[in-house]
Amino acid sequence: MKSNNKVYIVLLIILFVFFLVMFSLFGIENIKKEQYSATIIVGDTSVWKYQNEKWLNIRTKSSLEELSWKPYTIYSNKEEKGKYELWYNENHWYAFDEYRTAIPIEGTLFAYDSNYDLKITYPTEQQVTDYTYVYQILSQNNLDTDSRFSSIYKMSFDFDNDSIEEEFYSITNAFALDFYPEKVFSIVFMVKNNQVYEIYKDIRGNNYYDGCKPFYNTFLDINNDNIYEFILSCGKYSELEQIDMLYGWDGNGFKIIISNQ
Repeated sequence: MKSNNKVYIVLLIILFVFFLVMFSLFGIENIKKEQYSATIIVGDTSVWKYQNEKWLNIRTKSSLEELSWKPYTIYSNKEEKGKYELWYNENHWYAFDEYRTAIPIEGTLFAYDSNYDLKITYPTEQQVTDYTYVYQILSQNNLDTDSRFSSIYKMSFDFDNDSIEEEFYSITNAFALDFYPEKVFSIVFMVKNNQVYEIYKDIRGNNYYDGCKPFYNTFLDINNDNIYEFILSCGKYSELEQIDMLYGWDGNGFKIIISNQ
């Protein structure tokens, strides 16, 4: 009996150590993630709140005003400007330093406040010289491979930290000034391991300046897991308010996590 008791004690100790190690590896990290909180401001069009691993659109005037006079890390034209207080008034955000002196923000505003390390990056836009994947995506969508573009570029970025850079493309003929396409299209896609993943697609008949011109706004690691999400914005010719969409990778492709629509 004493020998059996010793075996049980040893087994209990092993189980206890096992659960302790597993909790240290995964439990503490999960608790940290549940406590992550962030407010993200994209221009004057989108304010998103991240808390308890959930996203919320902040839309009402009173809720937006509650976010005023708080410090945010501010980016403008893809460059970090520093930490300043933001004030929301008349559908616009204004930046001030600690002495309430106005700070001019030129270009596209991106700002955030978080209780964890929110990593931000802006990959460099590159000229497209190899049209293999562009022709492939056009053919898949029954579009002419001789199509002209009003904007076409790509970016190379290792969003999932697998030591291999993926290629992110954006192609569109929206708002063409010197030609008149029969169909207006905007397509955003990624190439990973020679496989094409469609991200965003808008194809319609040409009605002058109809359509939406997409662009990669900001790449960010929203949940501190070393896999980057990104904000895709889309500007309409006749409307001041742009569409903002936060995309995340689910292992099979990019899906919209939250948008301002």
